[in-house]
Amino acid sequence: MRIGIFTNNFTPIVSGVTNSVENFREGLNKSGHEVFVFAPNFPGYKDKDDHIFRYPSAPIKYKAKYPIPMPSGRVLNFVKKTKLDLIHSQHPWAIGSSALKIARKLNIPIIFTNHTRYEYYVDYVPPLLPRKLLIKIVEKAATRYANKVDAVIVPTPSIEQYLRENGVKKPIYVNPSGIDFSELNASPDVNLRKKYNIPEKDKIIINISRIGPEKNLPRILEAFKIILDENSANTLVMVGGGPFLKELKATAKDLKIENKVIFTDLIQFEEVGGYLKGADVFIHASLSETQGLVMLEAMAMNLPVIAVGASAVTDIVKSNVNGDIAKDTPKSLADACLKVLSNEKLMIKLSKGALVTAKEYKKEKTTEGLLKIYKKII
Repeated sequence: MRIGIFTNNFTPIVSGVTNSVENFREGLNKSGHEVFVFAPNFPGYKDKDDHIFRYPSAPIKYKAKYPIPMPSGRVLNFVKKTKLDLIHSQHPWAIGSSALKIARKLNIPIIFTNHTRYEYYVDYVPPLLPRKLLIKIVEKAATRYANKVDAVIVPTPSIEQYLRENGVKKPIYVNPSGIDFSELNASPDVNLRKKYNIPEKDKIIINISRIGPEKNLPRILEAFKIILDENSANTLVMVGGGPFLKELKATAKDLKIENKVIFTDLIQFEEVGGYLKGADVFIHASLSETQGLVMLEAMAMNLPVIAVGASAVTDIVKSNVNGDIAKDTPKSLADACLKVLSNEKLMIKLSKGALVTAKEYKKEKTTEGLLKIYKKII
């Protein structure tokens, strides 16, 4: 089978979509299929793979500095040469729009994976319209796109329900993105205590995320202040970079907890496992996930996950099994963390449960699921 994956997010961007595409691409290639990736060009970045087509792109300087892909007549000729059996779009606009046009022009089946709750990302768009109106426009555009493709893939049942409520009529298949155990385990060890001078007596709470408003990260800082008031022998490590890092650091300072919070800035995928290995629990407050791949990566490293009970999150995190679910309040999130951190027996139980959960999402297994969907649509 020859598959074209069309994505606005790909290397060198560090994101969940990039990770999902890379893992599926590798899994499909290992299964004997041929995968071509269509992604934006990044100035100064060169691929070593002739199966990657780069759209010409223009830089954007508003908050998230992702390049904007531009139309290209070359892409149609490239697709014709590859003789694709199926097109797999990862987004409803930009390169996703191009994918749909090409699929219809060449009569190629097209599938769309809904990776994102797009209404939570309007802060990355210049505020030319009122925010509420912009959210409605974005949601309707995503629904229209989903109803134009042949089928939609979602990573969790919660997002299938969300799309149905929004008016998506096309077939929807649930197939999560997978995690690469070998890559996580091969990550170089990061001695967090030594690297960041964390006291031996401290428990380490970690979060890995893009630093953006959609991730609800101030809630973690507010909860951590309550945790410190209860027990000062804790350190919070916030891993990631993004357009709101400066604001998040300012929040930590306003809360007077900056001395107990480590901001690492951006790290690479190959480093994730090393950072997770050095922590005790993973904390997650995002309300915008469709799956939350990083939670599963944490579970693969034996970390219990303490998370706000949002859509998709509750499909993965189960209280008293692999972590705990909290309400979206500082106190509820803090109490859930303290309950686990203060009970060694419970932490061991949840750590074991976390690993069991993560194994259900191995990329080999999720790739098999994806192939079944591809064959059905073709």
